[in-house]
Amino acid sequence: TIQAWSICIVASLFCFYEFVQLMMFNAIDPSLMQAFDVNATQLGQISASYLFANLLFMFPAGMILDRISTRKLIIGAMSLCVCGTVIFSFSNSVHMAMFGRFLTGIGGAFPFLAVLRLASRWFPARRMALATGIMVTIMMLGGVAGQTPMAFLTHMFGWRGALRFDAILG
Repeated sequence: TIQAWSICIVASLFCFYEFVQLMMFNAIDPSLMQAFDVNATQLGQISASYLFANLLFMFPAGMILDRISTRKLIIGAMSLCVCGTVIFSFSNSVHMAMFGRFLTGIGGAFPFLAVLRLASRWFPARRMALATGIMVTIMMLGGVAGQTPMAFLTHMFGWRGALRFDAILG
């Protein structure tokens, strides 16, 4: 139905946003190295804090999704991602930047699981492959948006401005 597709596609936009968060680091790397006066290893630690949080919270995210309303959880996780992005955009130290990325990574543990949960509730088994394929396509488009468009925003407004625009998008 139109309602099922609407719900799952809107939830997929959260996956889109999270893939922007995951992939944007390539676009802002040179600016971050200059702003924080760090080497590639230290920059990698900032970037990895997102993935570390994602790894730590993926399993609990599944358990939480089994107990809490999917809608409320998506809203909460999205809010956490936006707050983490805002903190990262205002960070003046490596540790503050890592904290912002870590918060974004916690929120990033939820979108794909939430979308799969919604699809399993709203679609019959014979439509799951199509629904999942469309949702993953939307998610991958976020990865594309995290590259060249983010590089363009960084060039136009600096990395902080690009991240603030990204937070507004969220």
